[in-house]
Amino acid sequence: MASEKTLTSPRLTTLILGCLALLLVVSIILFPDQAFKSSLQGLRIWWELVFPALLPFFIVIEIARGMGVLHAIGALLEPLLRLLFRLPGIAGWAIAIGITAGTPSGAVAVGSMRKDKLLSRDEAERLLTLSHVASPVFLISVVGVGFLHNAQSGLALAILHYGSALLLALWQRITLAKQHTKLEAEDQRSALQTATGDSGLFRRSASAWRTAQASDGRTFGKLLGDSVTHAVQQTMAIGGLMMMFSVIVHAVSLSQVLTIAGLAISATGIVTPEQAGAMLSSLLPGLFEAHLGAYSLGQSQAITDSWQYALLSALFAWGGLSTHAQVKSFTLGTDIRYSAFLKSRLLHAAISFIATSALWKPLNNLLGSPAPAWLTFSDPRIDTMKWNYVTMWPLFSKSMLWFGMILLLMLVLSIVTAFVFHHSRRDSKG
Repeated sequence: MASEKTLTSPRLTTLILGCLALLLVVSIILFPDQAFKSSLQGLRIWWELVFPALLPFFIVIEIARGMGVLHAIGALLEPLLRLLFRLPGIAGWAIAIGITAGTPSGAVAVGSMRKDKLLSRDEAERLLTLSHVASPVFLISVVGVGFLHNAQSGLALAILHYGSALLLALWQRITLAKQHTKLEAEDQRSALQTATGDSGLFRRSASAWRTAQASDGRTFGKLLGDSVTHAVQQTMAIGGLMMMFSVIVHAVSLSQVLTIAGLAISATGIVTPEQAGAMLSSLLPGLFEAHLGAYSLGQSQAITDSWQYALLSALFAWGGLSTHAQVKSFTLGTDIRYSAFLKSRLLHAAISFIATSALWKPLNNLLGSPAPAWLTFSDPRIDTMKWNYVTMWPLFSKSMLWFGMILLLMLVLSIVTAFVFHHSRRDSKG
Protein backbone atom coordinates (compact mmCIF):
# COMPACT_ATOMS: atom_id res chain seq x y z
CA MET A 1 0.00 0.00 0.00
CA ALA A 2 2.79 2.37 0.88
CA SER A 3 4.64 1.59 -2.33
CA GLU A 4 1.49 2.30 -4.37
CA LYS A 5 1.07 5.69 -2.69
CA THR A 6 4.72 6.48 -3.35
CA LEU A 7 4.39 5.45 -6.99
CA THR A 8 1.46 7.80 -7.60
CA SER A 9 2.32 10.64 -5.23
CA PRO A 10 1.99 14.20 -6.61
CA ARG A 11 5.70 14.84 -6.03
CA LEU A 12 6.75 11.81 -8.06
CA THR A 13 4.27 12.73 -10.81
CA THR A 14 5.70 16.26 -10.93
CA LEU A 15 9.24 14.86 -11.05
CA ILE A 16 8.39 12.51 -13.94
CA LEU A 17 6.65 15.26 -15.91
CA GLY A 18 9.57 17.60 -15.24
CA CYS A 19 12.05 15.00 -16.52
CA LEU A 20 9.97 14.46 -19.67
CA ALA A 21 9.83 18.22 -20.27
CA LEU A 22 13.61 18.43 -19.80
CA LEU A 23 14.11 15.52 -22.19
CA LEU A 24 11.91 17.32 -24.73
CA VAL A 25 13.99 20.50 -24.50
CA VAL A 26 17.28 18.58 -24.76
CA SER A 27 15.97 16.67 -27.78
CA ILE A 28 15.04 19.88 -29.58
CA ILE A 29 18.47 21.38 -28.83
CA LEU A 30 20.49 18.31 -29.85
CA PHE A 31 18.37 17.18 -32.82
CA PRO A 32 16.50 20.23 -34.13
CA ASP A 33 15.84 18.83 -37.62
CA GLN A 34 14.78 15.42 -36.32
CA ALA A 35 12.63 17.02 -33.62
CA PHE A 36 10.84 19.12 -36.23
CA LYS A 37 10.17 16.10 -38.46
CA SER A 38 8.96 13.92 -35.57
CA SER A 39 6.65 16.67 -34.30
CA LEU A 40 5.19 16.93 -37.81
CA GLN A 41 4.65 13.17 -37.75
CA GLY A 42 2.76 13.47 -34.48
CA LEU A 43 0.74 16.36 -35.88
CA ARG A 44 -0.12 14.41 -39.03
CA ILE A 45 -1.29 11.36 -37.09
CA TRP A 46 -3.33 13.59 -34.78
CA TRP A 47 -4.99 15.37 -37.71
CA GLU A 48 -5.67 12.23 -39.77
CA LEU A 49 -6.55 9.80 -36.94
CA VAL A 50 -7.33 11.39 -33.61
CA PHE A 51 -8.96 14.73 -34.42
CA PRO A 52 -11.76 13.44 -36.70
CA ALA A 53 -12.31 10.42 -34.45
CA LEU A 54 -12.72 12.37 -31.22
CA LEU A 55 -14.02 15.86 -32.04
CA PRO A 56 -17.58 14.85 -33.06
CA PHE A 57 -17.96 12.66 -30.00
CA PHE A 58 -16.64 15.35 -27.65
CA ILE A 59 -19.24 17.72 -29.10
CA VAL A 60 -21.96 15.08 -28.75
CA ILE A 61 -21.02 14.49 -25.09
CA GLU A 62 -21.42 18.18 -24.23
CA ILE A 63 -24.67 18.64 -26.17
CA ALA A 64 -26.20 15.45 -24.76
CA ARG A 65 -25.29 16.50 -21.23
CA GLY A 66 -26.73 19.99 -21.65
CA MET A 67 -29.97 18.84 -23.31
CA GLY A 68 -30.62 16.08 -20.79
CA VAL A 69 -30.27 13.25 -23.31
CA LEU A 70 -27.43 11.81 -21.24
CA HIS A 71 -29.67 11.61 -18.16
CA ALA A 72 -32.63 10.17 -20.08
CA ILE A 73 -30.57 7.38 -21.63
CA GLY A 74 -28.93 6.78 -18.25
CA ALA A 75 -32.32 6.09 -16.69
CA LEU A 76 -33.10 3.57 -19.44
CA LEU A 77 -29.75 1.80 -19.02
CA GLU A 78 -29.98 1.63 -15.21
CA PRO A 79 -31.28 -1.98 -14.92
CA LEU A 80 -28.55 -3.49 -17.12
CA LEU A 81 -25.61 -1.57 -15.68
CA ARG A 82 -26.71 -2.05 -12.06
CA LEU A 83 -27.06 -5.77 -12.57
CA LEU A 84 -23.80 -6.39 -14.44
CA PHE A 85 -21.33 -3.89 -12.98
CA ARG A 86 -23.08 -2.12 -10.08
CA LEU A 87 -22.85 1.12 -12.02
CA PRO A 88 -25.56 3.75 -12.64
CA GLY A 89 -27.24 3.68 -16.02
CA ILE A 90 -25.58 6.89 -17.16
CA ALA A 91 -22.31 4.90 -17.26
CA GLY A 92 -23.61 3.23 -20.42
CA TRP A 93 -23.14 6.46 -22.34
CA ALA A 94 -19.46 6.60 -21.39
CA ILE A 95 -19.02 2.93 -22.34
CA ALA A 96 -20.59 3.45 -25.79
CA ILE A 97 -18.54 6.61 -26.41
CA GLY A 98 -15.33 4.94 -25.23
CA ILE A 99 -15.75 1.83 -27.36
CA THR A 100 -16.68 3.84 -30.47
CA ALA A 101 -14.29 6.81 -30.33
CA GLY A 102 -11.53 5.16 -28.31
CA THR A 103 -9.18 6.74 -25.80
CA PRO A 104 -9.42 9.23 -24.18
CA SER A 105 -13.11 9.91 -24.97
CA GLY A 106 -14.20 7.64 -22.11
CA ALA A 107 -12.11 9.63 -19.64
CA VAL A 108 -13.67 12.87 -20.92
CA ALA A 109 -17.16 11.49 -20.33
CA VAL A 110 -16.29 10.07 -16.91
CA GLY A 111 -14.62 13.29 -15.80
CA SER A 112 -17.67 15.34 -16.84
CA MET A 113 -20.06 12.99 -15.05
CA ARG A 114 -18.00 13.04 -11.86
CA LYS A 115 -17.89 16.85 -11.90
CA ASP A 116 -21.70 16.84 -12.19
CA LYS A 117 -21.83 14.34 -9.28
CA LEU A 118 -23.61 11.76 -11.43
CA LEU A 119 -21.06 9.13 -10.34
CA SER A 120 -19.37 8.37 -7.05
CA ARG A 121 -15.58 8.22 -6.95
CA ASP A 122 -15.56 4.42 -6.85
CA GLU A 123 -18.03 4.20 -9.74
CA ALA A 124 -16.00 6.67 -11.83
CA GLU A 125 -12.77 4.76 -11.25
CA ARG A 126 -14.36 1.43 -12.18
CA LEU A 127 -16.09 2.97 -15.20
CA LEU A 128 -12.72 4.05 -16.58
CA THR A 129 -11.84 0.35 -16.85
CA LEU A 130 -14.74 -0.25 -19.25
CA SER A 131 -14.67 3.04 -21.16
CA HIS A 132 -10.91 3.59 -21.55
CA VAL A 133 -10.37 1.25 -24.51
CA ALA A 134 -9.20 1.50 -28.10
CA SER A 135 -11.79 1.99 -30.82
CA PRO A 136 -12.70 -0.81 -33.28
CA VAL A 137 -11.72 1.49 -36.15
CA PHE A 138 -8.23 1.78 -34.70
CA LEU A 139 -7.84 -1.92 -33.89
CA ILE A 140 -9.48 -3.47 -36.96
CA SER A 141 -8.97 -0.95 -39.76
CA VAL A 142 -5.82 0.94 -38.75
CA VAL A 143 -3.85 -1.85 -37.06
CA GLY A 144 -5.41 -4.91 -38.70
CA VAL A 145 -6.05 -3.85 -42.29
CA GLY A 146 -3.55 -1.02 -42.50
CA PHE A 147 -0.48 -2.13 -40.56
CA LEU A 148 -0.80 -5.91 -40.28
CA HIS A 149 -2.49 -6.17 -43.71
CA ASN A 150 -4.94 -8.66 -42.23
CA ALA A 151 -8.43 -7.68 -41.07
CA GLN A 152 -8.79 -11.00 -39.25
CA SER A 153 -5.80 -10.18 -37.03
CA GLY A 154 -7.30 -6.80 -36.23
CA LEU A 155 -10.64 -8.41 -35.37
CA ALA A 156 -8.89 -10.94 -33.11
CA LEU A 157 -7.02 -8.12 -31.35
CA ALA A 158 -10.30 -6.25 -30.86
CA ILE A 159 -12.07 -9.31 -29.38
CA LEU A 160 -9.20 -9.94 -26.97
CA HIS A 161 -8.93 -6.24 -26.08
CA TYR A 162 -12.60 -5.81 -25.21
CA GLY A 163 -12.88 -9.26 -23.67
CA SER A 164 -10.00 -8.61 -21.27
CA ALA A 165 -11.52 -5.22 -20.31
CA LEU A 166 -14.84 -6.94 -19.62
CA LEU A 167 -13.15 -9.62 -17.50
CA LEU A 168 -11.35 -6.95 -15.49
CA ALA A 169 -14.59 -5.00 -14.94
CA LEU A 170 -16.41 -8.14 -13.77
CA TRP A 171 -13.53 -8.97 -11.44
CA GLN A 172 -13.73 -5.47 -9.99
CA ARG A 173 -17.48 -5.91 -9.53
CA ILE A 174 -17.01 -9.20 -7.66
CA THR A 175 -14.22 -7.73 -5.55
CA LEU A 176 -16.42 -4.75 -4.74
CA ALA A 177 -19.24 -7.05 -3.63
CA LYS A 178 -16.90 -8.80 -1.19
CA GLN A 179 -15.64 -5.49 0.20
CA HIS A 180 -19.10 -4.02 0.69
CA THR A 181 -20.67 -3.91 4.12
CA LYS A 182 -24.14 -5.32 4.63
CA LEU A 183 -25.66 -1.83 4.52
CA GLU A 184 -23.91 -1.00 1.23
CA ALA A 185 -25.10 -4.29 -0.26
CA GLU A 186 -28.67 -3.39 0.73
CA ASP A 187 -28.26 -0.01 -0.97
CA GLN A 188 -27.12 -1.70 -4.18
CA ARG A 189 -30.10 -4.07 -4.12
CA SER A 190 -32.41 -1.16 -3.44
CA ALA A 191 -30.96 0.74 -6.42
CA LEU A 192 -31.51 -2.27 -8.69
CA GLN A 193 -35.10 -2.69 -7.43
CA THR A 194 -35.76 1.00 -8.06
CA ALA A 195 -34.38 0.72 -11.58
CA THR A 196 -36.71 -2.20 -12.36
CA GLY A 197 -39.63 -1.06 -10.22
CA ASP A 198 -43.25 -0.35 -10.89
CA SER A 199 -42.88 3.39 -11.56
CA GLY A 200 -42.09 2.77 -15.23
CA LEU A 201 -38.72 2.84 -16.93
CA PHE A 202 -39.77 5.29 -19.64
CA ARG A 203 -41.53 7.55 -17.16
CA ARG A 204 -38.33 7.85 -15.11
CA SER A 205 -36.35 8.53 -18.29
CA ALA A 206 -38.69 11.38 -19.31
CA SER A 207 -38.53 12.84 -15.82
CA ALA A 208 -34.72 12.75 -15.82
CA TRP A 209 -34.69 14.47 -19.23
CA ARG A 210 -36.92 17.35 -18.11
CA THR A 211 -35.04 17.83 -14.83
CA ALA A 212 -31.62 17.95 -16.54
CA GLN A 213 -32.85 20.42 -19.17
CA ALA A 214 -34.29 22.73 -16.53
CA SER A 215 -31.10 22.51 -14.47
CA ASP A 216 -28.84 23.46 -17.42
CA GLY A 217 -30.98 26.29 -18.74
CA ARG A 218 -28.89 27.16 -21.82
CA THR A 219 -30.47 27.75 -25.23
CA PHE A 220 -29.48 25.35 -28.00
CA GLY A 221 -27.36 28.00 -29.75
CA LYS A 222 -25.43 28.76 -26.58
CA LEU A 223 -25.04 25.06 -25.82
CA LEU A 224 -23.77 24.30 -29.33
CA GLY A 225 -21.20 27.10 -29.22
CA ASP A 226 -19.94 26.06 -25.78
CA SER A 227 -19.76 22.42 -26.86
CA VAL A 228 -17.70 23.14 -29.99
CA THR A 229 -15.32 25.46 -28.12
CA HIS A 230 -14.78 22.98 -25.29
CA ALA A 231 -14.34 20.03 -27.67
CA VAL A 232 -11.75 21.86 -29.80
CA GLN A 233 -9.78 22.81 -26.68
CA GLN A 234 -9.73 19.17 -25.56
CA THR A 235 -8.61 17.83 -28.93
CA MET A 236 -5.92 20.52 -29.22
CA ALA A 237 -4.54 19.44 -25.83
CA ILE A 238 -4.38 15.85 -27.08
CA GLY A 239 -2.57 17.00 -30.24
CA GLY A 240 0.02 18.90 -28.22
CA LEU A 241 0.74 15.88 -26.06
CA MET A 242 1.05 13.63 -29.11
CA MET A 243 3.57 15.99 -30.74
CA MET A 244 5.57 16.21 -27.52
CA PHE A 245 5.76 12.45 -27.05
CA SER A 246 6.55 11.99 -30.75
CA VAL A 247 9.69 14.10 -30.29
CA ILE A 248 10.65 12.24 -27.10
CA VAL A 249 10.20 8.82 -28.74
CA HIS A 250 12.35 9.84 -31.68
CA ALA A 251 15.05 11.19 -29.37
CA VAL A 252 15.17 7.90 -27.47
CA SER A 253 15.39 5.95 -30.75
CA LEU A 254 18.41 8.07 -31.80
CA SER A 255 20.22 7.26 -28.57
CA GLN A 256 21.96 3.99 -27.71
CA VAL A 257 19.26 2.90 -25.26
CA LEU A 258 17.54 0.57 -27.74
CA THR A 259 20.83 -1.00 -28.83
CA ILE A 260 21.84 -1.80 -25.27
CA ALA A 261 18.37 -3.14 -24.42
CA GLY A 262 18.36 -5.27 -27.59
CA LEU A 263 21.69 -6.85 -26.68
CA ALA A 264 20.40 -7.60 -23.17
CA ILE A 265 17.28 -9.31 -24.55
CA SER A 266 19.22 -11.28 -27.17
CA ALA A 267 21.48 -12.60 -24.40
CA THR A 268 18.56 -14.75 -23.23
CA GLY A 269 18.76 -16.69 -26.50
CA ILE A 270 15.08 -16.21 -27.37
CA VAL A 271 15.70 -13.84 -30.27
CA THR A 272 18.66 -12.54 -32.26
CA PRO A 273 20.03 -9.02 -31.65
CA GLU A 274 18.50 -7.89 -34.96
CA GLN A 275 15.06 -9.25 -34.03
CA ALA A 276 15.28 -7.73 -30.56
CA GLY A 277 16.24 -4.35 -31.98
CA ALA A 278 13.40 -4.44 -34.51
CA MET A 279 10.86 -5.39 -31.83
CA LEU A 280 12.02 -2.66 -29.45
CA SER A 281 11.99 -0.05 -32.22
CA SER A 282 8.42 -1.04 -33.08
CA LEU A 283 7.05 -1.33 -29.54
CA LEU A 284 8.88 1.50 -27.77
CA PRO A 285 6.61 4.25 -29.19
CA GLY A 286 3.60 2.33 -27.87
CA LEU A 287 4.88 2.79 -24.32
CA PHE A 288 4.48 6.53 -24.85
CA GLU A 289 1.57 6.81 -27.30
CA ALA A 290 -0.65 4.10 -28.79
CA HIS A 291 -1.20 5.76 -32.17
CA LEU A 292 2.52 6.43 -32.60
CA GLY A 293 3.18 2.82 -31.61
CA ALA A 294 0.76 1.58 -34.25
CA TYR A 295 2.34 3.89 -36.84
CA SER A 296 5.81 2.58 -35.95
CA LEU A 297 4.51 -0.96 -36.18
CA GLY A 298 3.28 -0.21 -39.69
CA GLN A 299 6.83 0.51 -40.78
CA SER A 300 8.09 -2.85 -39.47
CA GLN A 301 7.33 -6.48 -40.21
CA ALA A 302 8.63 -7.71 -36.84
CA ILE A 303 5.28 -8.99 -35.49
CA THR A 304 5.02 -12.66 -36.48
CA ASP A 305 4.61 -14.94 -33.45
CA SER A 306 1.83 -15.26 -30.85
CA TRP A 307 3.90 -13.79 -28.03
CA GLN A 308 4.68 -10.77 -30.20
CA TYR A 309 0.97 -10.21 -30.81
CA ALA A 310 0.55 -10.58 -27.05
CA LEU A 311 3.03 -7.75 -26.49
CA LEU A 312 1.12 -5.62 -28.97
CA SER A 313 -2.17 -6.40 -27.22
CA ALA A 314 -0.66 -5.48 -23.85
CA LEU A 315 0.58 -2.15 -25.24
CA PHE A 316 -2.91 -1.28 -26.49
CA ALA A 317 -4.32 -2.08 -23.05
CA TRP A 318 -1.60 0.05 -21.41
CA GLY A 319 -2.54 2.95 -23.67
CA GLY A 320 0.70 4.92 -23.50
CA LEU A 321 1.99 7.60 -21.16
CA SER A 322 0.50 10.26 -23.42
CA THR A 323 -2.97 8.87 -22.81
CA HIS A 324 -2.26 8.69 -19.09
CA ALA A 325 -1.41 12.38 -19.15
CA GLN A 326 -4.64 13.08 -21.05
CA VAL A 327 -6.71 11.15 -18.50
CA LYS A 328 -5.02 13.05 -15.70
CA SER A 329 -5.88 16.30 -17.47
CA PHE A 330 -9.53 15.43 -18.20
CA THR A 331 -10.18 14.23 -14.63
CA LEU A 332 -8.52 17.30 -13.09
CA GLY A 333 -10.79 18.94 -10.55
CA THR A 334 -12.29 15.61 -9.48
CA ASP A 335 -11.31 13.15 -6.76
CA ILE A 336 -10.67 10.34 -9.26
CA ARG A 337 -7.35 8.76 -8.24
CA TYR A 338 -4.64 8.22 -10.80
CA SER A 339 -3.41 5.27 -8.72
CA ALA A 340 -6.67 3.41 -9.42
CA PHE A 341 -6.40 4.19 -13.14
CA LEU A 342 -2.75 3.08 -13.26
CA LYS A 343 -3.61 -0.17 -11.47
CA SER A 344 -6.42 -0.91 -13.95
CA ARG A 345 -4.10 -0.23 -16.93
CA LEU A 346 -1.45 -2.61 -15.58
CA LEU A 347 -4.05 -5.30 -14.86
CA HIS A 348 -5.66 -4.84 -18.27
CA ALA A 349 -2.25 -5.14 -19.94
CA ALA A 350 -1.43 -8.31 -17.99
CA ILE A 351 -4.80 -9.94 -18.78
CA SER A 352 -4.48 -8.96 -22.46
CA PHE A 353 -0.99 -10.43 -22.68
CA ILE A 354 -2.01 -13.73 -21.08
CA ALA A 355 -5.25 -14.03 -23.07
CA THR A 356 -3.57 -13.23 -26.39
CA SER A 357 -0.71 -15.65 -25.74
CA ALA A 358 -3.13 -18.46 -24.92
CA LEU A 359 -5.94 -17.77 -27.39
CA TRP A 360 -4.33 -16.15 -30.43
CA LYS A 361 -4.03 -19.24 -32.62
CA PRO A 362 -7.34 -20.88 -31.53
CA LEU A 363 -9.21 -17.60 -32.01
CA ASN A 364 -7.79 -17.05 -35.48
CA ASN A 365 -8.68 -20.63 -36.42
CA LEU A 366 -12.20 -20.05 -35.11
CA LEU A 367 -12.63 -16.81 -37.04
CA GLY A 368 -11.52 -18.60 -40.18
CA SER A 369 -12.60 -16.34 -43.01
CA PRO A 370 -11.63 -12.67 -43.24
CA ALA A 371 -13.62 -10.16 -41.21
CA PRO A 372 -16.74 -8.81 -42.97
CA ALA A 373 -16.37 -5.53 -44.86
CA TRP A 374 -18.86 -3.61 -42.72
CA LEU A 375 -16.87 -4.47 -39.60
CA THR A 376 -13.52 -3.41 -41.01
CA PHE A 377 -14.76 0.08 -41.94
CA SER A 378 -13.14 -0.41 -45.34
CA ASP A 379 -12.83 2.42 -47.82
CA PRO A 380 -12.33 2.19 -51.61
CA ARG A 381 -9.22 4.37 -51.36
CA ILE A 382 -7.44 1.92 -49.04
CA ASP A 383 -5.32 0.35 -51.78
CA THR A 384 -4.06 3.71 -53.02
CA MET A 385 -3.09 5.06 -49.60
CA LYS A 386 -0.24 2.58 -49.07
CA TRP A 387 -1.00 2.95 -45.36
CA ASN A 388 1.78 5.39 -44.56
CA TYR A 389 -1.02 6.87 -42.52
CA VAL A 390 -4.73 6.17 -42.26
CA THR A 391 -7.34 8.89 -42.54
CA MET A 392 -10.44 8.73 -40.36
CA TRP A 393 -12.46 11.29 -42.30
CA PRO A 394 -14.10 8.81 -44.75
CA LEU A 395 -14.86 6.44 -41.86
CA PHE A 396 -16.71 8.91 -39.65
CA SER A 397 -20.25 7.96 -40.71
CA LYS A 398 -19.58 4.28 -40.03
CA SER A 399 -18.16 5.18 -36.62
CA MET A 400 -21.40 6.97 -35.74
CA LEU A 401 -23.34 3.92 -36.97
CA TRP A 402 -21.20 1.74 -34.70
CA PHE A 403 -21.95 4.05 -31.77
CA GLY A 404 -25.68 3.88 -32.43
CA MET A 405 -25.62 0.09 -32.66
CA ILE A 406 -23.79 -0.27 -29.33
CA LEU A 407 -26.17 2.14 -27.59
CA LEU A 408 -29.25 0.47 -29.09
CA LEU A 409 -28.04 -2.99 -28.06
CA MET A 410 -27.50 -1.86 -24.47
CA LEU A 411 -30.94 -0.19 -24.40
CA VAL A 412 -32.67 -3.36 -25.62
CA LEU A 413 -30.83 -5.53 -23.08
CA SER A 414 -31.64 -3.07 -20.30
CA ILE A 415 -35.36 -3.00 -21.14
CA VAL A 416 -35.41 -6.81 -21.24
CA THR A 417 -33.63 -6.90 -17.86
CA ALA A 418 -36.17 -4.52 -16.33
CA PHE A 419 -39.06 -6.57 -17.76
CA VAL A 420 -37.67 -9.87 -16.44
CA PHE A 421 -36.96 -8.50 -12.94
CA HIS A 422 -40.34 -6.80 -12.73
CA HIS A 423 -42.27 -9.94 -13.61
CA SER A 424 -40.09 -12.19 -11.43
CA ARG A 425 -40.91 -9.99 -8.42
CA ARG A 426 -44.61 -10.04 -9.25
CA ASP A 427 -44.54 -13.84 -9.48
CA SER A 428 -42.69 -14.12 -6.15
CA LYS A 429 -45.26 -11.83 -4.46
CA GLY A 430 -48.15 -13.73 -6.00
